Amino acid sequence: MSALFLFYAVNFIATGMTTFAPKFYGEIGLSDGQIGLISSIMALVALFMQPAWGMLADRVRYKRTVLAVALALAGVTCFFVVPAAHAFVPLLLVLTLYNTLNLPAMPVGSAIAIEYTATHGKSFGPVRMMGTVGYQVGILTTGFLLTASLRGLYPAMGVMLMLAAGSALLLPKVEGHQHRSEKISLTAFLHDRELVLLMAVIFLGHIGHQFNLSFFSKHLGDLGISNAVAGVISTLAVMLEIPFLLVGDRLMKRLSMWTWLIVGLVIGAVRFALLSVLRAPWAIVLAQSLSIAHLACFEFFPMLYLGRVASPKLQASAQSVLQMISFGVARIVGSLAGGLIADVTGIGTVYAMCGALMLATIGVFFVPLRRMAAMERG
Repeated sequence: MSALFLFYAVNFIATGMTTFAPKFYGEIGLSDGQIGLISSIMALVALFMQPAWGMLADRVRYKRTVLAVALALAGVTCFFVVPAAHAFVPLLLVLTLYNTLNLPAMPVGSAIAIEYTATHGKSFGPVRMMGTVGYQVGILTTGFLLTASLRGLYPAMGVMLMLAAGSALLLPKVEGHQHRSEKISLTAFLHDRELVLLMAVIFLGHIGHQFNLSFFSKHLGDLGISNAVAGVISTLAVMLEIPFLLVGDRLMKRLSMWTWLIVGLVIGAVRFALLSVLRAPWAIVLAQSLSIAHLACFEFFPMLYLGRVASPKLQASAQSVLQMISFGVARIVGSLAGGLIADVTGIGTVYAMCGALMLATIGVFFVPLRRMAAMERG
């Protein structure tokens, strides 16, 4: 378990640092539309590469091998970001390569952790909690050390990713279950209506979240909030993750997966509506703290659900498909479309639109979600 704790802490420090990436882009003169395009191109590549990483992890002898190699290469790529920042196209190419190599970090790491904890009677929540702690460390460290300029952001991320690669080599030797057996295609997921419904709702629920990931720090900058204060705001907003993750495995059992999706959509609508109008830092902290519902209902619970219902031979692939939908397809819509609209209307208006989308999703999917919840209870 200690190796899992170490990997999640170190890897999520690098993830927390990416919170300031949009502000770095703004610092070097990129527009909202260009920032959205960067996020969307990286997400477009993820549509093709994320499933491929998952299938590879399911087919090698040990999943951790894929994780370590990919993260090490991603870390090296980070050192080329600042030299490429003199022009948009070279910067876009380097960032796309970095993102491609960093794709296995979450799904393959999750597949290893979920399978190991389930096999040994442990809870996944405390492991994921170490990721939250690391995420907060990454945000705070970046906000306070790089207050004057964010040009050191990507080199610092490169160091952390290479440390994460080293810690990945210490992870449990969880096998790729197709290593010695028949290879299974990802199209098997398309024949499961439950999984198709799950992914559809998660996609719509993630659009606003992806816009927020791409533009929240820039939104704070537009409001005149400094890097240090932005770091504090982001850290306070995710502090609720720690107590949640300690009890998350047990909390999931209180309601069905399908009911949790409805809960997440309702709270998400409130969150984005508030972010569209609030301007005071303390009020933004309160609104952003509602992101705990997103972590629970659209990330943590679905990961556990897939760990329970997906075939052991497709565990890494299942987690990769979840990441592809959440941080691939939804990121394209949230970042690109959101960025282009924000260029015209401002970020606050797009937040309001994201809240409206959450409400519309409830209207469209409420009946099938309630039906699935009833079937699960019966």
